[in-house]
Amino acid sequence: MHPMLKPALRRAWRGRNTVQFGVTPAHAVTLGPVDIATGSFLELLDGTRGLPLLREEARTLDLSDRHVDILVRRLAEAGLLDDPRAAGPQADVLRHRAEVMERQRPDVASLSVVHPGPGEGLRRMAARRAMRVQVRGAGRVGASIAAVLS
Repeated sequence: MHPMLKPALRRAWRGRNTVQFGVTPAHAVTLGPVDIATGSFLELLDGTRGLPLLREEARTLDLSDRHVDILVRRLAEAGLLDDPRAAGPQADVLRHRAEVMERQRPDVASLSVVHPGPGEGLRRMAARRAMRVQVRGAGRVGASIAAVLS
């Protein structure tokens, strides 16, 4: 697992030792108490490091492996973590097309909040790309819809 804090959930400090993820009441979650070292560790959760490397970097912040494991578990249980590598083989096609991923990144982020499982946003986007629609009708409406969907 390469944990990443969900990019669609904005972070805000609520006081000196509480972090709020998300702003809408339906998705907002608070985490606390959070000390300075743990707050710095949260910055490392960007999906580029696996758990062994995160534990190693946490040790440089004087955080124990146990603390890291508990924090990652709490974040995962709260639905705040995503795993950009967990979406399966269909999503690999999207990952390898940088221009497509860049264009669809906001949609994937939004889907990851609505469907909170790790990699679920990317999995849903890959499933959408696999769908096919047949537009019947050669009139102005049919041609317009076909142009928008292609």
